[in-house]
Amino acid sequence: MRLVTGIIAAMLVLSSGLSAGHAMQTATDLVERARKDTIMYRRAALYTEALALDAGLVEALRERGTIYYYQGKLDEAEADLTAYMEKGGRDVRGLLFRALVFMKRQQWEKALADLQGADAWDEKRSDGLSYRAEVFYELGRVAEAERDVAAVLSLHDDSTAMARALLVRGRIEADRGNSLAAREAYRQAASVDPTVGLLGTWASVFSPEQVSRIGFWALLVLPALLIFRIALPKPVRRNRRP
Repeated sequence: MRLVTGIIAAMLVLSSGLSAGHAMQTATDLVERARKDTIMYRRAALYTEALALDAGLVEALRERGTIYYYQGKLDEAEADLTAYMEKGGRDVRGLLFRALVFMKRQQWEKALADLQGADAWDEKRSDGLSYRAEVFYELGRVAEAERDVAAVLSLHDDSTAMARALLVRGRIEADRGNSLAAREAYRQAASVDPTVGLLGTWASVFSPEQVSRIGFWALLVLPALLIFRIALPKPVRRNRRP
C-alpha cells in the first residue's frame, strides 16, 4: 500500500512539474510572438497573456508599459514600469519611459528623479540627457538645461536627441529675447531631424500608433477622392450662336 501511495505521489509531483514547465514555455512563446508582432494592441494583449501565466517575466512588464505609454494609457504604463523596477528590472528604458509618463502629466520633479536615475545607470545616453534638458527648462533651471544640451550635441550620436536639445536651446534663447539665436537653433533642429524639428509639437501629441492610424485612413481616403474626381464628367463647352 505504501509503495502504491509513493508511486501515485511521485506521479503527481512529476505531472505538476511538467505542467509548470509547459506553462513557462507557453509564456515564453507568447513573449516571442509579441516581440515579432507589429500591431501595438495585439502586442499588449500577448504580453498580458504571458504575464498571466508567469508574473515573473519582468521584461514583459517593461515592454507592455512602453506600449501603454504610446497608447496614452499613462496610469497603466506607470504601474507596469514601476512593477518592472520593483522586481529588479535594470534596463534604463524602464526609467526613461516612466519619466516620459511624468513629463506627459507635467510632473517635472518626478520626471527629473527618474532621469537622474537613468543618468546614473548610463551617463552618456543622449535621449535621456535631452529629456532631462527639457525637464530642467520647465523647472526654470536654465544653466543645467544648457549643460545637458551641450552634452547631447557633443556626443553627436542621436539625431532625434540632438534636435530635441536644439529645440530646448531655441526656447531658452527666445525667453532671453535673442530671436535670431532662437531661429538658428530651430533651423538646426529641423536640419538634424525634420520630424522633431518641424513637427516637434505634433510629435509630442500623437503616438506612433495614432500616426499609423492617420496614415492608414489617408491611404484609404485619398485614392477614393482621386477616383471620384476622375469619374466626374468633364464639363462640355457648348458653342453658343451669336
